[in-house]
Amino acid sequence: MTSSVSTPVSAVEVIVIGGGPAGLATAAELAHHGVRSVLVEPRTEVSHTRPRAKTTSPRTMELLRRWGIADAVRDRAPLAPGWNRRVVFCDRLDGAAITEFHGVFGLSDGPHELFAESGQQVAQPIVEEVLREHLRASGLVELRWGERATSVVELPDEVLVTLERADGTPAELRAPYVVGADGGWSVARSAIGAKLEGTSAPAANLNAVFRSRALRPAMGEALHYWVIGTETPGAVGPLDRDGLWWAGLAGVGDRNDPVLAAALIRELAGVPVPDLEVLSTDPWTPRMLLADRFASERVFLVGESAHLNPPFGGHGFNTCVGDAVNVGWKLAAVLQGWGGPNLLATYEVERRRIAEQTIASATTNLRASGHELARTADALQRTKAEEFYSLGLTLGYGYAGSPIVAGAEAEPPMDATTYVPSTRPGARLPHVWLDAHTALYDRLGRGLTVLHPGTGPAPAALERFRAAARTRAVPLEVVARDDDGLGADEVLLVRPDQHITWRGDLEGLVAELLDTATGYDRSRVTTG
Repeated sequence: MTSSVSTPVSAVEVIVIGGGPAGLATAAELAHHGVRSVLVEPRTEVSHTRPRAKTTSPRTMELLRRWGIADAVRDRAPLAPGWNRRVVFCDRLDGAAITEFHGVFGLSDGPHELFAESGQQVAQPIVEEVLREHLRASGLVELRWGERATSVVELPDEVLVTLERADGTPAELRAPYVVGADGGWSVARSAIGAKLEGTSAPAANLNAVFRSRALRPAMGEALHYWVIGTETPGAVGPLDRDGLWWAGLAGVGDRNDPVLAAALIRELAGVPVPDLEVLSTDPWTPRMLLADRFASERVFLVGESAHLNPPFGGHGFNTCVGDAVNVGWKLAAVLQGWGGPNLLATYEVERRRIAEQTIASATTNLRASGHELARTADALQRTKAEEFYSLGLTLGYGYAGSPIVAGAEAEPPMDATTYVPSTRPGARLPHVWLDAHTALYDRLGRGLTVLHPGTGPAPAALERFRAAARTRAVPLEVVARDDDGLGADEVLLVRPDQHITWRGDLEGLVAELLDTATGYDRSRVTTG
């Protein structure tokens, strides 16, 4: 896991700067489409003492399923999805519950009708390690651990990236495209002249990881315990079932102090915790920031280089993966010759709006947290529900109005808590189980997919569409739907990211749809 450079990859097509979740996911999506990349990351190893994100949404798990690694993540995760789906609010851990939330975070103890993969409680370092191993096994990614990008220069036909190796010596890389996944202090963002705009919370919080086998909350096992009866409110939860815990302490200020963290955790507990051992502390300030642009012609920002939001609701990591998949398949399409001249411009059009929605939801959750927490059961249920029930946000976001989505159907207003499956163009293709283990998603191709009703001979219109795809070199899979519940007569054209780009009948399946879906229709391109 810690070798500095994997086998060099010839003919590199994309340089990915940053090896956190956004960068690893971008390289994984590129490899999924057979595109070679170099990934540059200063950290040689993943630190397990700073778990960062802990909530992987059902949608992100579906995307990991596309890459074949959802099971690997679950196998490594100490907490199974069905082990516990409960969040408790209490005065102290030695007292009684004030109120509880059940069935949180899209966790499921079995197959679910709304998603192909349950959500997963798992610390971010575990997901990063699985992704690192997956990228190494692909043979398509040169992993340059211990190296840092110091500058990015966009030239007419390529991008020049200057690196600093672990020994301090410089190096240069060149590629047609760069993806900046290098976080809040992004050199890629600086290179394209983009700026983060927004606000920050007035005080920093303090995260801690600690060990204690003696800590036993009086209200029984739960994923989260929100303690609101102490002078410094905080949340605590297990990272495994063997005494490893995380804690988030509200409004402590920028004090990286293990002694203070231990004292505040003991206050949350309400009883002596004789074996408490603080393993790490990490002050952080909630930020609500959005870049004024996400891309130039050859440089694209994903994850926290483009947007930062409070972690309440667990959306930061998951939004990063969504960015990566969106830009990854589009870069692959262009590099492989079937993506049109306007396809890459739709990355910003589609993802910046999703980032705005995510920041808005996370900000709502932030305002209902910390010292602003409600104190009664009714008020907590009213103000905190969006944090724990967010399928409307994580599954229900769509790309209606994008230049590569055909049709003018407007999206309904966003309801973060409620997801209603829809075949409206722009929406995520609704999940359907075909048998006990096979999802409709598993039948989709890596390019475009036509889903059509019936299992009889292919109609002439479908054969014409196949021929048009061959002429344009567009990878196309055709899948016959048989009583899958999506709409008896609908034909759907689905993108590589499992979002619907068009729906209609077979006679409407015309070659011009390929131009729209792949970014060749110049009349429909806008920038945002």
